[in-house]
Amino acid sequence: MRGKKLFLLLAVVLLAGGCGREDLTPIDVYYTADVQGFYWSRPEPRWDNREAGGYAVLKNFLQSREGEYLLFDGGSWFGSAPEGTMTKGAYVAELARTLPYTAGTISDKDLVYGWPSLRGIVRELPYPFVVSNLRLENQLPWPLHDYQIRTVNGIKIGIFGLIDPQAINKNKSRLLGLRALDAVETAQQMASLLKEKGVDYIILLSSIGATQKDGLSDTALAEETTGIDLILSSNKDRENAETDQINKTFIVYPGSKLDSVGHIKLLFDKNKQLREITFEDVPLLKETFGEDAAVAKQASALRAATRKKMNARVAEVPVEIPNALAQESALGDLLAQCLHKWARLDGAVINSDSIRSPLPAGTLTEYDLYKTYPYGDNITFITIKGEAFLKAMELSLNAKDNFPQIAGFSVSYAQTPAGRKIRQIVLDNGRIVRPQETYRFAVTDHVLAGGFGHDGFIDSLEFKNTFVEARQIMRSCLYRQKTVQAPARGRWKKVS
Repeated sequence: MRGKKLFLLLAVVLLAGGCGREDLTPIDVYYTADVQGFYWSRPEPRWDNREAGGYAVLKNFLQSREGEYLLFDGGSWFGSAPEGTMTKGAYVAELARTLPYTAGTISDKDLVYGWPSLRGIVRELPYPFVVSNLRLENQLPWPLHDYQIRTVNGIKIGIFGLIDPQAINKNKSRLLGLRALDAVETAQQMASLLKEKGVDYIILLSSIGATQKDGLSDTALAEETTGIDLILSSNKDRENAETDQINKTFIVYPGSKLDSVGHIKLLFDKNKQLREITFEDVPLLKETFGEDAAVAKQASALRAATRKKMNARVAEVPVEIPNALAQESALGDLLAQCLHKWARLDGAVINSDSIRSPLPAGTLTEYDLYKTYPYGDNITFITIKGEAFLKAMELSLNAKDNFPQIAGFSVSYAQTPAGRKIRQIVLDNGRIVRPQETYRFAVTDHVLAGGFGHDGFIDSLEFKNTFVEARQIMRSCLYRQKTVQAPARGRWKKVS
């Protein structure tokens, strides 16, 4: 229930009778995931608007614990908070390093700025990251690990991690060289390997997330593999903690935004067999635990820097410039035009669904631009045959609520019983796009990866990822204009 402490969501006694409780060996496991940039304490509706959350409160909470424990993180550091996204996750290296994490994993969302950027964060952290099924040029990417083994109170714990293969493998252009192995096969291999190494209990850090189109989920992993004792889930973006049990596997999700910490208590008998497991969702209330002064100071400085950046003026907008999902929009034309001018190629294509809000009238700030285009998409240059480009544009034209916004060329199309049919594409220099000729365009890596209906651009002849963010280009473009006016629409022309 909202605003109430949620304790003992899961309490299972595995065996009855036998040795007394005083003979059982305890292990405390704490778990965070889906921080999504919410690294500070703030009034939290889930806890009756009391101040809660953040690494400073978490650190004080952990310092109040007695004895040895395990602490894990499930990744998914970016999300709705600009404090995370606008700084490209700099807060993680600054703040998470101050906590005694045992191990962590990453999600596909942590790769929003690409592997080199994420590697820069991971290598700064003093604890290992386990992602058993991720490969870069057929090797486990450094500095990731496929598994870890820790011994606590005489119990040998094996830990491995999994990332969502579907999310990784469909973004080949954005995640150049990265691929993810089959999750079920990897899980079974790792469970068997860890058992061979004599571990007593196996924990999986899974960022598979919600159920995928192919049916993959943490529940499916528990059903299709043997030997995994506890699955710590992430990448679900859900407010409340959740638990489940599939056969002998327990599944825990701690909730998002770091306003609580999941606590799993394991009790083992003298034969190192699990006898009992309990779970509690512990609110990270500032009034209860206080804040670590040093971490709170760091968090405050990071937030101040972000606010300064968010409030920075970009340009003046005399009249609101609207966006639209299902048709050409003035804002779509404007932003595509910015990319086209920067790239100096035959044209540029972005998708409407990535433009989340209009440009408001008045002084346009960095935060306004972030709300308008909140994604960390990079720009890729493609070389493509005219025939493939015509097909790609037609697929994009028929994408539901994700109209292609373009610059550098115009398109004539007809409405047919089978959908919209492109009749002709003409570049701004007057050249008609011919099937056998070759052209170069700038697209976002999201569009190139298929972006909800924009599936045809992958048939290009060549790709060059610039590793320059679309929003950075848009910002520079609008800043140079000083006063931003909506361009005239008309790049898309409906014909009979």
